[in-house]
Formats: sequence, structure tokens, C-alpha cells
Amino acid sequence: MKTGPALIILFSLINISLINAQTSTTEVYLLTCDPGPESYTMYGHSALRLYDSISGTDVVYNWGVFDFSTPNFNLKFASGRLNYRLAAYSYKSFLNEYRPTKRSVYSQRLYIPDAELLKLKRLLNENLKPENVYYKYDFFRDNCSTRIRDIIEEVYGDKLVYPEQEDETDVTFRTRIDEFQKGVLWMDAGIDLLLGSPADEECNFRESMFLPEYLMKNLSQAHITDGDKRVMLLGPTEMIFDYERPVYDTSLLKKPWFWLTMAFIVIFLFTIFICNRVIQNAFDLVFWTILTLLALLMIFLNYITDHEAMGQNFNMIWLNPLIPIAYYGIFSKYKISWFWRVQIALAVIFMLVIVLINQSINPAFVPVILIIIIRSYYRLAE
Repeated sequence: MKTGPALIILFSLINISLINAQTSTTEVYLLTCDPGPESYTMYGHSALRLYDSISGTDVVYNWGVFDFSTPNFNLKFASGRLNYRLAAYSYKSFLNEYRPTKRSVYSQRLYIPDAELLKLKRLLNENLKPENVYYKYDFFRDNCSTRIRDIIEEVYGDKLVYPEQEDETDVTFRTRIDEFQKGVLWMDAGIDLLLGSPADEECNFRESMFLPEYLMKNLSQAHITDGDKRVMLLGPTEMIFDYERPVYDTSLLKKPWFWLTMAFIVIFLFTIFICNRVIQNAFDLVFWTILTLLALLMIFLNYITDHEAMGQNFNMIWLNPLIPIAYYGIFSKYKISWFWRVQIALAVIFMLVIVLINQSINPAFVPVILIIIIRSYYRLAE
């Protein structure tokens, strides 16, 4: 989601003039921004704009702000304990964040009667209070898009009606974000590895609005019952910036599973035909070091961080906490046969139950699991 500089916090104070502005002259818009090149912008962004035609006050409310100067920023970000915040600042400043990166920005006016508009302003004012402005970010459940969805639902109450939807059992949080990761295939594989089974829970019409594009799409299908009237919640889409989205190369040579399969073939032949023990040990030192780092990362994300979406990860069967013991097996005069048998067994079990577990596994990692089996068997047989 979109972030802003620390100084953006100072602009929150300008919301006071808008909150107190005459209700009937205020227009409300949903702003939706295309995905960007950075990992934290790759899913797009959403914000609310309130414009008063009399006073000229034009403010954007952005729930996707965090401060890079936060003490221990990297640790807090990695551990899921970095607080995001709501910031209010000028519409012009908001647009200036997207023009340099050539990201399209869409605007849709909300149908909002005076009573609901007054309630929206009160809620925004309440959200901007020091005790409420920060919140604990959750990618699937509580982010810059879900905050807008939730405040709209609170403002309209029973007047807001979503269209009836057929259940789509094959749509999950993981499949939703996969739509935005097609151009970054290696990152897609890495995200698939780190996300646990919560990412494979069903993602319905309302829950899909954790993604800005789906917030725009799904709210565009909602309507408001106002007395005898039935009015669409959002008006026509206006293009503020209109840029073409980049076209990514997704050919075979860009796919992780292709290169990891090639690596498997090379390592299989290497294991059979290279008899030099020093070379074999050097390779295993590199290979098991990579696996050790990944295993430690999995432990950190599953048991130490607050990232709920990364918990209950079945990839820990083959990237298990025992892997660092491999160092002892490589350099010790003792074979520790039990360790290599356990690694083979866990890898085989994972491959057998992969279709039964409630977690989607990226096929790119199947060759890696096969390499674990080959190298463990080599150590067991030497």
C-alpha cells in the first residue's frame, strides 16, 4: 500500500476546516491508484477525498502512512509491529506522489446525503484524534482499503446494499494477490513461500476489498437505499492521471520453476558424477546455508512476528528447524544418519500430502525439495 513521508503527519491538522465546513457544499470521492514498482506499492492504493466548493478546502484522508524515522523501523516492519496511521493532507500533495511514477489515479464521487456526510466527517475527526490515529496494519484484514470500506459501511449502515454474489470457493486471499504479482515472478514465489495457510482461506466479495482495485470494483456495484430511491454508491469513474500499466515479460525464461528445475538436473548429475569430497562439501555448505537461513526466517515469521497471514505455514515441514544440524553432518566424522533420514522422510511426506493440505504450494519449490532428498541420500550413502 502507499506510504508517505514523516512530514505528512503535520498536514493532518488541516482537516479541522473541512470537518467544520458547510455540509451541503462538500463532495466526497473515492481515489484509487494503480500499482507501483516498489513491493509496498505493488497492490495499489486507496484514499478518500473531501472537497468543499465554497471554502476551496481539498483534503485527502490516507490510511496508508507510516514513518521511516520510527525507532527500530526495520525490526518493527519485519515483525508486523509497525503502526500505520491516518493522515489528512492536501489533494495536490497526494497527486504529486503519483505523477513522477506514472501511476494512474481514478476518482469516483460518492452519493452521500447530508446526514451521512455529517456522520462521515465526525468519524474522520474521531479517527484523527491522537489516541485513534494509529492502527496495527494487517495486509488482509486491516489496511488502507479495508479502513475505507469499514467507514463507508458504518456511515450508511443498512442503507448500503451489496449485490448478491455466488460463492466462489476457488477464490482465496492468495489467488487475489497473485493477480498483482504476475509481473514479478520471483517475488511471487517468495511471497507464496512465506504466506501460510491463512492466505488460502476463502475470500468473498466483501473481503476482496482489501485490495484497492477490488474496493473500487466492488463498491461500484453497491447501491444506497434512500427512502424510495435506489442510487448507486459511486458515480462514473474519472481519470485524474491516465498511464498505461507496464507490460511484464512472463516468458519461460523468467519463470522460477524453470530455473530451479534446471538447477535440480544439474545438481542431480553433479551428485552422481563428481567424486571429489572437497567439492561436494563446498556445495553442501552453500546449499544447506541457504536452507538454514530460510528455515530461520520461517521460524521468525511463524512464531515471533505478529504477521497472522504468515503463520500455520506447512512449508515448515521441508524447511524445518532441524536443518542447521546439517553443518555438523557435513564437517563431523560422525554421519548422523538419523538426521539425513529425517530430512528425506519430511520431504517425501510433504510431497505426498501436498494435495491434501489447505495451503497452495508454489511449484517452483518442488525441484528444491527434490534436491533436499538427493543431497540427504548422498550424505546417507557416503
